[in-house]
Amino acid sequence: MGKPELLAPAGSWEALVAAVQNGADAVYLGGKLLNARQSAANFNDEELARAVEYAHVRGVKVYVTVNTLVADEELEEAARFLFFIRNAGADAAILQDLGLAALARAVVPDLPLHASTQMTVHNSPAVEHLLKMGLKRFILARELSLGEIKKIKEETGAEVEVFIHGALCVCYSGQCLFSSMVGGRSGNRGRCAQPCRLPYALVDERGWPLADPARVGEYILSPRDLNTSQNLPDLLQAGVDAFKIEGRMKRPEYVAVVTRVYRRLIDRTAALGVQNFYVEPEEAQDLAQIFNREFTTGYLYGRPGKEMMSYLRPNNRGVFLGRVRRNEGGYLQVALEGRLNVGDGLEVWVTQGGRDGFEVKEIISNGKRVVSAPPGQTVKLAYRGPARTGDRIFKTHDRELVERARATFASPREARKIPVRVSVRGRVGEPLFIFLQDEEKNTGEGRTRAVGRAAEKRPLTAEFLYEQVDRLGNTPFSIAEFDCRLQGEVIYPVGEINEARRQAVSALSAARARAARPELEDPEVFARRLVKALEKEKRPEPLPGRARPAPAGSPGGSYPLLAVFAGDLDSLRAAAEAGADLVYFGGEAFRFPPAAREELHAGFLFCRRRGVQFVLATPRIIKDGELPAVLELCKEVMSWPADGLLVGNLGLLEKIRKLGVPFYADYPFNVFNSRTFDYLQAMGAVQVMLSYELTREQIKKIAARAAVSVEVLVHGDVELMVSEYCAVGSILGGLAPAKKCPRSCRERRCYLKDRLGVLFPVEVDKFCRMHIFNSRELCLLDHLRLVAETGAGVFRIDARRRGPEYVFHVTRAYRQALERGGEGPGKETIARFLTEETTTGHFFRGVE
Repeated sequence: MGKPELLAPAGSWEALVAAVQNGADAVYLGGKLLNARQSAANFNDEELARAVEYAHVRGVKVYVTVNTLVADEELEEAARFLFFIRNAGADAAILQDLGLAALARAVVPDLPLHASTQMTVHNSPAVEHLLKMGLKRFILARELSLGEIKKIKEETGAEVEVFIHGALCVCYSGQCLFSSMVGGRSGNRGRCAQPCRLPYALVDERGWPLADPARVGEYILSPRDLNTSQNLPDLLQAGVDAFKIEGRMKRPEYVAVVTRVYRRLIDRTAALGVQNFYVEPEEAQDLAQIFNREFTTGYLYGRPGKEMMSYLRPNNRGVFLGRVRRNEGGYLQVALEGRLNVGDGLEVWVTQGGRDGFEVKEIISNGKRVVSAPPGQTVKLAYRGPARTGDRIFKTHDRELVERARATFASPREARKIPVRVSVRGRVGEPLFIFLQDEEKNTGEGRTRAVGRAAEKRPLTAEFLYEQVDRLGNTPFSIAEFDCRLQGEVIYPVGEINEARRQAVSALSAARARAARPELEDPEVFARRLVKALEKEKRPEPLPGRARPAPAGSPGGSYPLLAVFAGDLDSLRAAAEAGADLVYFGGEAFRFPPAAREELHAGFLFCRRRGVQFVLATPRIIKDGELPAVLELCKEVMSWPADGLLVGNLGLLEKIRKLGVPFYADYPFNVFNSRTFDYLQAMGAVQVMLSYELTREQIKKIAARAAVSVEVLVHGDVELMVSEYCAVGSILGGLAPAKKCPRSCRERRCYLKDRLGVLFPVEVDKFCRMHIFNSRELCLLDHLRLVAETGAGVFRIDARRRGPEYVFHVTRAYRQALERGGEGPGKETIARFLTEETTTGHFFRGVE
């Protein structure tokens, strides 16, 4: 096992310095646009180029995040930014958007590309697919176990990167629309508002609690923080190439502490071997003290259920300090279980009233004022608040820890040192030469302006010159070898010696930066590539059979097909009878028992008799262990033969391409621009579902150049999240790793109720994954003419959660409206089936 790369976050310049000085092998950072942490300070172009040089001089790689979805109107800007970072010397770009990845390979072919965790890479064939596309490294989904990570590594041989510490998303990254649909701030565009950190209650359809929030906790979607410090040997044995610390939104002190601890742990493992690995108590303490929501190892050892969640609070918990002995009105008497210093921040978990935070201004121990107190003492702290005897106290800010961390990036003295060989040459009548050479044979030279003079009293000595050259505290270098050769008794001005040293340091720094930077590419060469890649294609003729002829006497010669995603066999029949042209059936399945092969075949035969296309839906999350069964079903259904497969998983796409069957690209591919559409079309898609986050103008631009049918969602429950964590089983069944799930989801309909009383439907699929849906039903029935004007060829109704009566009436309403040119009966005709309030989604408003 080689030593893994330690990759640290750099959301600001100070965080960059903190990461580098505390031992990171690489950092990841973003520009001002097109990165998934738009709220971080980030780097403008000049700062980014300076950051790359700073890191490269110190032997640290820089990966630039361009990990958002990119709109058509942004593609050229994104490509130019990739060219800029390529010439600036960035070691890789981290991408989410499939279309941008394809464009990048065409316009900056030698820039290494890493697949962001936003790409939802969670199986081996997905990695194989992206390897063929030209990506080099894969930041795997955080939902994978150690065994699943190891399998991907062994089967693909690809570079794999895994998060080892920091905040967790409750949803599969890249598949979350919660912030987008509820507040218009898209996580896929770097502006997530973190609605998962807000309070919710698990309730029934009436809004009545299914569990007492006071007992369970209110933050039932808020995960603990990931901490794998005790598990590094297991990650190494799984073949992980890069250990990634989350935290571009964290302050630089956090970056300094966490990077320093993991640097020590990785080096210790390399030195002692995995069998002798250990974590010092103070290292564990520092990780907890700098920030924690309590800790978890995530999914590395399987599904942890509620043990992964921080139900009681969504923010920093701090470290337990002790309990209140007595509130004396102006002072708290506290029995300490940890060290306390003046300037520390404390929080009392008040029996009634929540949390009460304060800064320690005064400590009284044994009747005397002190600046610190060790564990085991009982002290008095100046305090005015509602704390009661027995209340717990947590330290949320450790002044000494933060000051030590800050010293690593605020001081001009550098902690990270590169060993260099120093050669000094001098003699009478010639300048003094100082040569520096690093281990990679990069060199730097400095010389005095003055020539050497014969010494009358005190000639230069090797010891004196060593002292002068060794003044490297504010540089990234340290002397490993020193060779001094002076001919005769010679002397030089001390100021000139120091200036020659500075020249040599500057020259070596420049040489190291040059060595890490690729040869600059001619902007004209890039411009020609870009023009060729962005050439607009003429809209081809529509494919035969993808538009339905309009009835005689109705406006227009044809109108879009109507597709319905049915959740059960009766609903499939209702959709076909009400006028659906195409039915999707299968997939995750929210009804129990899920549709068996017999029901699927019955649905296929029913559609055949009605002249309706039957397409088998497949899950969007398919781990390696689940893939064989999914593939077997796909092969059987296509042998009937069904009309195609609805696919939203890169791994499954890679597999079914070899079968040569028609596939319909689904929304999990996040088709946000024409490039992604073109890529899926080139992969063989006969129909492509666009992102739910697009506006009508953006849809129109994509449809204008599409060679296969464009599908858009016009009606239904919009899915906001898919998660390996199940709130229903965890809360109602007390689900923990050692317990068997009681399947509470099969007994009742469950919802999440937010602070405003809004209900979000919750479903659990046959794989026990939780799906959360929007509280407001999407309904574009009153705007079908505008939807049709976009050029979309297929309108989808997502009715997976609904029964046959709903499906029949909603499908018929849309069929009638389409046959009348989009001016048919409005949504009032189906109002009794809809949620109290509906939404038009992003069709008009778009996302931030």
